[in-house]
Amino acid sequence: MADHEEPGDGLARHVHALSRRNLLIVIVFFLSNIVTAVSTLVTAVGVLRESTTDWRDAEYRKLRSLRGGHTIERFTQTLGQATYRMEYPDYVPTVDVGDKSKLTRHVFRPREEYRVEVLTDSKGSTLTYTVTSCHPDFRPWFEVDRNRRNGFRVTLGTSLAEVRPSNPSLYLWMTATGALQSTVSQREETGDEDGWREYAWGSNDACPLTSEEKRERTDRFQSRWEAWRARHRPDDTGQYTGDTSDPKTRSLMKRSVVNVYAETAPQHPTMGSFYPALLGVDRHHAD
Repeated sequence: MADHEEPGDGLARHVHALSRRNLLIVIVFFLSNIVTAVSTLVTAVGVLRESTTDWRDAEYRKLRSLRGGHTIERFTQTLGQATYRMEYPDYVPTVDVGDKSKLTRHVFRPREEYRVEVLTDSKGSTLTYTVTSCHPDFRPWFEVDRNRRNGFRVTLGTSLAEVRPSNPSLYLWMTATGALQSTVSQREETGDEDGWREYAWGSNDACPLTSEEKRERTDRFQSRWEAWRARHRPDDTGQYTGDTSDPKTRSLMKRSVVNVYAETAPQHPTMGSFYPALLGVDRHHAD
């Protein structure tokens, strides 16, 4: 005799089968969400990497491709149109480079992270090339004396003490201007494939102070450099020279961040002739 099936048994089997199918759907849906989330995460990481790394490397290569002595057209092709263009002050440079009235200052702002300034002559050739950055995570590097064994790099965002020039005893304080802006810098004169040129790098006060705390901290640190300057005598150009082996000088150098790099065109006057006070852009063009 066949087993008698209760009416509820079929309903139970139907509910059980439906539950199994729904569970499978839930699992598939859950796995699908995981795959989507992982895919989104991978894409986001790729975009983040591109936005934080790839563009910086491209900008660094761009900046290293430019040299003092290139035409202004070359700078425009690489960096875009200049944001500022103005005649250079009549009292600069302090040496004869021809008709001073035709010297022009160009300031480029390709990205928020840095500024480029060049000084051109009447022919459109650049006499100086400077890069200034107020962003600690933007760190382009430049080669000095690139064709010699004692060549070295200058990296923005590092301390003055980390740069190792072949002449470590050279140290200059560039005096304050009427706007109370100043630069602590080092210099190197050397020849390369283009000829003899001068390089300079240092820490200037062109970067904007975004808070009262930063302002007070900067003022306290600046006062230490003022005290350092008081112990030295200026040369004929009003600049102060110190010895980097001096412990107090080294201590200040370790706390001074390099935010400006500069070079002259080959066979042109020294950097101090073009920048007797502030190396690179001033604070009006840095923000």
